[in-house]
Amino acid sequence: MSGNKNNRMKPLAERKGNGPADAENNPSGDKKQADGKAGSLALTLIRTVQLKRYPIIARVTFLRERPDLVSLLKSMQNNPADMPPRLKQYLKQETLWNESGITDKGQQVIDSGLFEAKERGLYHIWYTENDPLLGIHPTFIQRDTAFFEPNMQGWKKGSDAARSKFRVDDSLQLRVLEESFADRNKTELKNISLQIVSLEPEVICSPEKSAEIHLEWRLGFSASQLSLKGQLDMLQFNQNKTSSRPETFELSIDDFGDRLNDVMTAIAGEFDGNWLPKERRMATQLEHIQRYPSAVQKFQIGSLNRTGLKTNMGEFQSVQAKYIPIQPADQSDAEDWHRFWLEDFYRRKYHSSVEARKQQSEWLDHIALHDFELPLREQQSLLLEVSRERQPQAYWHIAAMTDLTPSRSRKLRMPISLVNGEPLALDDLLKQLSGGEYIEHIIYSDRYVHTSRQSRNLNHVAACLADAEGLLLTLDKQHGKEAELPANWSRDILHKQSENHGRYWILVGKEHTWCWECSSGLDFIRESGGRCIVDGSPTFTPKEEAELPRYLQDQINNTVVEAL
Repeated sequence: MSGNKNNRMKPLAERKGNGPADAENNPSGDKKQADGKAGSLALTLIRTVQLKRYPIIARVTFLRERPDLVSLLKSMQNNPADMPPRLKQYLKQETLWNESGITDKGQQVIDSGLFEAKERGLYHIWYTENDPLLGIHPTFIQRDTAFFEPNMQGWKKGSDAARSKFRVDDSLQLRVLEESFADRNKTELKNISLQIVSLEPEVICSPEKSAEIHLEWRLGFSASQLSLKGQLDMLQFNQNKTSSRPETFELSIDDFGDRLNDVMTAIAGEFDGNWLPKERRMATQLEHIQRYPSAVQKFQIGSLNRTGLKTNMGEFQSVQAKYIPIQPADQSDAEDWHRFWLEDFYRRKYHSSVEARKQQSEWLDHIALHDFELPLREQQSLLLEVSRERQPQAYWHIAAMTDLTPSRSRKLRMPISLVNGEPLALDDLLKQLSGGEYIEHIIYSDRYVHTSRQSRNLNHVAACLADAEGLLLTLDKQHGKEAELPANWSRDILHKQSENHGRYWILVGKEHTWCWECSSGLDFIRESGGRCIVDGSPTFTPKEEAELPRYLQDQINNTVVEAL
């Protein structure tokens, strides 16, 4: 077959590594994508296909229903001693049975009800005409039953015909127009679907007809079905002449799921993006997708219609796509997506701090953001992130939430806010955070402590508490070396979970454990002219141990037990 691998025409269920849901295309089993479920990628591509009809002398093997043979084999299973010798010999000859019992081939006949029927003759076969996707693919076949010699010119013969692209070596489904007896004296034409096992051309004549039909391709992560529809001229054979008759043609092909990445690469090009086969997502800039409703919020484009999509399988006249999975193009773009989400989320209505934290954490935990470092934005860092002029509603909803946060009025310890650009005395800050108590252990939890600046700042903090043993809880760095730790510090690796979005400072003294959540990472410490200044407007909010995420409560307990 033209342009096809040896396994191209095998039924989808029989092929390994050629379907849309094989392991290479879906490396992680936790990606819940399945056709027919809400939110799963679904594509519909439409174009026309050119066909030509060729007269071909060939040997053809069909799979036909043989209930009589199934019955005979079952009888051989139950009572082989009672079967006539001639039937046993026939089953042996067809390798369906031997003295040991039913063969594997015989069992396949019992299970499927189908058996190979070999025949040779002159056929009129409609093939696709060098289609970029289908190649030269047989679609509709009719046996010539005329009682006279056809007037046809041979085009390929012998080995040229046998080795041509018109040959079929793999099982595939096609339509067959064949005569069957309506009664003893009358025949009728039936348009049926049959599975063909092989087609060996001996003589291929020049094409005698051409046609254009409709192709519709439905494609997703777990299924691929090609539908061909149209009207084709078929033949009527009388005793002394041949005439044409129109015949409705419909054929479904469950194949080509392995071309999903090619299609998605072309669609991604429409967004100046890239299709990522391993992640099964399109990476693209915010500016190209923000106009689609809820695209950033759900990490998918709900609906897309395009005309004239060019692919390496030819041009499709129209494409409809639903639920295209998307993700940011890079770290900088991911930050733009985050800002867009925050502005949209807070613009809609006022949210309590608890609900806002929950919703933002769930969004940040989405698998589409797995490769990006995005901190949870709360309180003052939120106000800095959202433009008062561009998004006034969002800004004032955040401001109201900040003013009404219970920790501002309920705690004996009030939040500590630092002013951007002011000198920063780390010793004084840490005394304030620890109530002046001698600190034996310090735990710092922050997903992102990876850069050289963050490493230096952590060393500055450690230098202020030189006698304290330190523990850093952070994510494993995606690329490059980990940040260097102070001499008396150790590192435990976090895994992305909704509870570890925050930045927490835990200072364990002889009498008390002091717990704070900071709105900023360590980057709020900036060195300038040999001293430290405040970069941004970080806020330290006091927390009770019971308010901390469970992993931090466990870590505090472990630290206290080890100290004892």
